[in-house]
Amino acid sequence: MRYCSLADLQLAMPLATLIQLSNDTVVEYGQPEPTLNLAVVEEAVHQGEELVDAHLRGRYNLPLDPVPSMVKNMTVNLARHWLYARRPEGSELPDAVTRTYKSALQMLEAIRDGKLTIGVPTGEAAPEPGEMKVRARPRRFSSNLLDRY
Repeated sequence: MRYCSLADLQLAMPLATLIQLSNDTVVEYGQPEPTLNLAVVEEAVHQGEELVDAHLRGRYNLPLDPVPSMVKNMTVNLARHWLYARRPEGSELPDAVTRTYKSALQMLEAIRDGKLTIGVPTGEAAPEPGEMKVRARPRRFSSNLLDRY
């Protein structure tokens, strides 16, 4: 977990909800309560981080270090949406989850388009990888010819 932690997710949603969304076991009477499935939570965070990186790639050096709070909050919202979306078909996503997901996507698009900045300390965009090639036509008029005028 690079951009957000389990503690960050727990601030955004109750632990009981996080357990319910991450654990797929069916609890029967008399069995122990389900526990948090860390593999599912880590996958949710990974999905959010990949979406953030996809929008920031080419503008900033990745992975971001230190992580701006704005990026952390967007990653939490994206991971939370992923956790809710993996529930069985027919389950309605809460309006707050859908709103924050759409808001995070809009902010990522604004950052990608240069309309918003994440406040990286250097403030410099990462250079594009690869070579730069330039082609120019041969000069038609030499300096001697132009000096005559």
